[in-house]
Amino acid sequence: MDTVMHLNLRVDPTQYISQIREVPGYDYIHLVRQPKYMVDLSLLNNKVYYLSEIFSPKKFVKKNNISLLHAHHGQLGMLLLPFKDKTKLPLATSIRGRDATLANQPVGYLEGMKRLFRKGEVFFPVCQYLADRINMWGCPHEKIRVLYGGVDLSQYHYRPPTQSDSQNIISVGRLIEKKGHHVLIQAFHKIKEKFPNATLTIIGRGDMEQQLKSLASQLRLGDSFQLLHHLPKEKVREHMVNADLFCAASIVAPNGDVEGIPNTVKEAMATGVPVISTTHAGIPELVTHEQEGILVKENDADELALALEFMLLNRDKWEVYTAAARQKVEQMFDLEKQLQKQAEFYDELLGGWR
Repeated sequence: MDTVMHLNLRVDPTQYISQIREVPGYDYIHLVRQPKYMVDLSLLNNKVYYLSEIFSPKKFVKKNNISLLHAHHGQLGMLLLPFKDKTKLPLATSIRGRDATLANQPVGYLEGMKRLFRKGEVFFPVCQYLADRINMWGCPHEKIRVLYGGVDLSQYHYRPPTQSDSQNIISVGRLIEKKGHHVLIQAFHKIKEKFPNATLTIIGRGDMEQQLKSLASQLRLGDSFQLLHHLPKEKVREHMVNADLFCAASIVAPNGDVEGIPNTVKEAMATGVPVISTTHAGIPELVTHEQEGILVKENDADELALALEFMLLNRDKWEVYTAAARQKVEQMFDLEKQLQKQAEFYDELLGGWR
């Protein structure tokens, strides 16, 4: 069995653990840059190493029988280029969002990425939108393989929407600009008079927490709004199951940061919660407007408010949307299928190296 050496940003449950440890037919070595990035100690095992402590890449590769390098972010791909040069191993790099932009990137970032495109063997953008972006930056088309992030469908069971009187709207994601939570709060305020019993719950943590709380206070949302800190995955699923609508108001951040496709939208679709989102980045690859949900122009609180109102007034459409949404996730975003595709991409790459 071939062993892949993976480098990702942190060892925690949000950081693509399945794409590192559960690829069928492949063993793994799990690297992070330094011990401080070992965030969740429950994931620590004898296959976790620190790049800063590897002094002889050749010896490390030989000892662990490594056949392939996989960096799970563009910046990490650049970081592994010296390792690749010393070991002569093929390098795969995942592209996940901000790494396909110049948002808060260091001087020389674009030149570094172009060098990575020349020297790396294959690139796995998480959606076609990002594939097109890196192709525009100079990544050869023949090196690009779109690899969607998958949902573990054994953890997300479809339940048709109920015809209850509740109007609970939920959004889940880091409290950062590109998630568009501030736009959602503004849109929710616009429908509040017409739907006085509606509630909005945002789950996440991040730099915008105080800004979002202040906005909700200014708009006098009161008890109809709550912001919950980052919760364990099972608690998030519990909130999602009890929601009536899921909204991801993703936008291009002022610094240019973008999404790929938010996993939370896939999870809501798998669960049977009707979704409203935006035409941002790769989201239209997941949601077709008025088929698996509703899409609106990004960064437009008025249009988003109209979408919220439309969904709350047309509950009879929810089951059609959610059934189609579950089917879409099963067909294109099932974790098991995506891990198998990842293994096939590895096979394709290593076939030319053996």
